[in-house]
Amino acid sequence: MPFVAAGAVTGIGSLPLTSITSAVRSVAELSPEVPFWPQLPQLSERESIVGQGIGILESLIEARNEGYGYQVKEGQLDSVLEILHRSSGELTPANAAGFGAFEEALSSGLFSSAVAVKGQIEGPITLSAYLFHKGRPFLADPALFAAIAFHVSQIIDWQIDRLKSAGLPVLLFVDEPALCLDAPVTNAVSEEQRLNALAATLQGARIRGAYAGLHCCAARPFERMCRVQPDIISFDAHEGLDSFFADWHALDFMQQGGTVAYGIVPTRPGVNAVDSASIFIRWLKAASMAGDPQKFAQRAMITATCGLGLLDTSAMAESFGVAHSVSKLIRSLAGPPDLDEEVAFGN
Repeated sequence: MPFVAAGAVTGIGSLPLTSITSAVRSVAELSPEVPFWPQLPQLSERESIVGQGIGILESLIEARNEGYGYQVKEGQLDSVLEILHRSSGELTPANAAGFGAFEEALSSGLFSSAVAVKGQIEGPITLSAYLFHKGRPFLADPALFAAIAFHVSQIIDWQIDRLKSAGLPVLLFVDEPALCLDAPVTNAVSEEQRLNALAATLQGARIRGAYAGLHCCAARPFERMCRVQPDIISFDAHEGLDSFFADWHALDFMQQGGTVAYGIVPTRPGVNAVDSASIFIRWLKAASMAGDPQKFAQRAMITATCGLGLLDTSAMAESFGVAHSVSKLIRSLAGPPDLDEEVAFGN
C-alpha cells in the first residue's frame, strides 16, 4: 500500500515505561500517525533489543563474564543451532509484552488516525556480534551467522504477517548499530557476506509486503546502509545531518525515491529546551545545499536519535513534542502529496 512520509513522526521502538497499558496509550497519544509496538527495557532485561532478538535461546546462553554480550553454554551449540533453524520468529509476552498489547489496540480501533504501522527488531549483524561461542562472536563464523540471519528473517516475517492485518502499510525497521564494524578476526564473515545477508533480510520484508527500514545510530555508515537497498534509512541526524547530505550514496538513495527518517531530536533529558525552529532551519540549510528541499521534505520522517527507553517519562513526552513541532514545519514545506509520486512509491 502507498505510504508517503511528508514529515510523519514515529518512534525508534523503546519507551521508558513498565506498564504495558500505559505504553500502548502513550504510543496512541504521542505517535498516532505511525504507531509502533513499544519495547520496554525498564520492565525486564528480556525486553532489551538484544534480548528480544535472541530470547528464544534464553536457557542455552549466559551473560559473558568479561566484555559485552552472551555466550553459548558449554556443550549447547548444537541445541542453539537446532532452535535457530527451527525458529518460527514468534515474539512472546515474556520478551515482547508490548507487541500483543499493540496488536489488540490496533484491532480495537485505538489508532484510528494511523496511516501506517511500524515494527522493529535487531538485525543479524548486530545480534551475531553480541552472541559468542568459545570466545568468538557468531559474526566470526559463516554457519553461525547464517543461523542468526535466518532467525531474524523469521521474526520479521512473523511481525509483518501480524501487523498487516490492520490493513495499513507496514514499516519494518531492522536496527543495525554493528553495521559500522570491520571484520573482527581473521576468517570472519566478510563485509560482503554481511551486507548480502542484510540485503536479503530487507528484501524478504518487501516480499512479505512491508517497507524495509534500516536504522543505525552508530558511526553513520551511509555507504553500507545504501548498499543493502532499504526503502527507508533511519539515522542519528542530530550528529550526522551535514555528512548525510554531503554523501553521494545518500543523495543517490534519495534521488532513487528512498525515504529518510531523520533522527534529529536528541535523545536526552531537557530536550524541550531545544528550539524546534532551529532544528528545522538547520535541516533546511543542509537540504538546500544538496538539492530541492521540498522533494526531500516529501520523503522525510522525523524521529528521536535513538530509542527513549533509558529516559524518564517526562523526557519521552518532550521528545515527541519537539518531533511534532519539527514535523509541522517539514509538512508546510512539503505541501500536498504528489499523486504520481505517491503511486510510484507505493509500487
